[in-house]
Amino acid sequence: MSCSALGNNIQILSSELLIDDPEPGSAVINVQVQWENSWRTSSAPNNWDAAWIFVKYQDDITGLWHHARLHGDGEHIATGGMIVSTGLLTPGQPFHLTNNWGVGVFVHRGTDGFGTVNESVGLRWNYALQGVDAADIAQMKAFAIEMVYVPEGAFYLGSGGTEASGFTDGAWTAGASIPLQIGSESALTVAETPGNLWSVYQFFPEIVSGLLPAAFPKGYSASYMMKYGIAQQDYVDFLNTLNRTQQNNRTATGLGIGVSSVANRYVMSNNAAALARNGIRCDATVDANAPIRFYCDLNGNGVGGEVEDGQWIACNYLNWGDVATYLDWSGLRPMTELEFEKACRGPSAPVPNEFAWGTTSFTPATGLTSAGAINESTGTPGSNVIADGQLSVNGPARVGIFATSASTREESGAGYYGNLDLSGNLFERVIHLYYSQAYSYSGNTGDGSLSESGFYDVPAWPAPDAQGTSVRGGSWDGTPEYAVASIRGGSFQIGGVRGPSNGGRGVRQAP
Repeated sequence: MSCSALGNNIQILSSELLIDDPEPGSAVINVQVQWENSWRTSSAPNNWDAAWIFVKYQDDITGLWHHARLHGDGEHIATGGMIVSTGLLTPGQPFHLTNNWGVGVFVHRGTDGFGTVNESVGLRWNYALQGVDAADIAQMKAFAIEMVYVPEGAFYLGSGGTEASGFTDGAWTAGASIPLQIGSESALTVAETPGNLWSVYQFFPEIVSGLLPAAFPKGYSASYMMKYGIAQQDYVDFLNTLNRTQQNNRTATGLGIGVSSVANRYVMSNNAAALARNGIRCDATVDANAPIRFYCDLNGNGVGGEVEDGQWIACNYLNWGDVATYLDWSGLRPMTELEFEKACRGPSAPVPNEFAWGTTSFTPATGLTSAGAINESTGTPGSNVIADGQLSVNGPARVGIFATSASTREESGAGYYGNLDLSGNLFERVIHLYYSQAYSYSGNTGDGSLSESGFYDVPAWPAPDAQGTSVRGGSWDGTPEYAVASIRGGSFQIGGVRGPSNGGRGVRQAP
């Protein structure tokens, strides 16, 4: 049994399920994974990139997809000197086959190097202990997401630029304590007084104060963050493992049970044609009850998955529930706005009004070549951000569009550790400090399973009404000021609304 999945420049070239290997009730899942521009460096930023690999299987009786619960460290193998580290359900606690199993694995280089990775990984799965009968497995599919390791360490919030004097609602604190250093995961006081975190800066009369608990992820601890935002093929793969009710709740077009004729077949924008470069669609005629097959069709010819159908364009029209549910399904979790800012700046001293790449210089892209393809690029010399509505097409671009094997951090528009598109392209969904309801967030990770209605169900994640969530980082149609690393201007954007400027990415505590 084998299937493959494709993301931006990362591919599962093949996967094979070996039943009763090495013993009855156990299986090995052999996965061939490839991705470009991989690195590991022992000099600054002293980190590496990785593939987060997880596995789903389809029940032959019900047709439903489920998450495979993997073994822990020491049970998986990889070729080429790659390291395999298990991402447990509860990171930091001992592995247990039934209580703290492997949600997925991180695969990364074991020594310094740069270039394309193409290696085999063998994942151990005890399907019997998960209550699975081998005869009932219809098919299996492995998924891969490119991640970046963010090491443990102190960093600064706030750049000391115009956000500190009242541009939008961007300030983190007041007085001589700008910028504010985060030096641990210890509890912090939220209050509008010097030396403490501010929840907001202006425009809203309410001042939120309280204690941000030690469990709330502040960015100091080591973690992995998605290298790019969610791409459209990523979201298609997600939708195609859901039941009909779940699919209806994770799209904008009404696709509930009983619907067989779909006029607005571009399902994220609820439109008859692609809007803002979102090419995710279904057929005009679908089964009234069965799950729907989605695909990317940016050119609108009704044939999915063609070379220029936009599979690698950043996925917009995602509301908070869409992003959080995708992250639960993939075994990741939402990031906090503190973690977002660390990914931009790293341990460096802040530069006033800096973008994610550490300078105040920016050049918006205006044109595209190979539009919609995996090699979509911009012909604008020196461009490093998708912003200000300057792109010749209205919508986001391919994720990581500026990065090449030879580009510098500023040229690629990268954060300190190598994460791309933190400034511009699409807003990032984050957990924000304005709403005290979010303070109970403790960084619990997704387990790969969803509610029957298609919602995330991880304890202490902000509710679907988006109280406690926000956006950071700017977008393709926003002014460059909103792409500045420390601007918190999206603090009060309504998280339940799907819009052409909103995307998302996830994180996970490092093993």
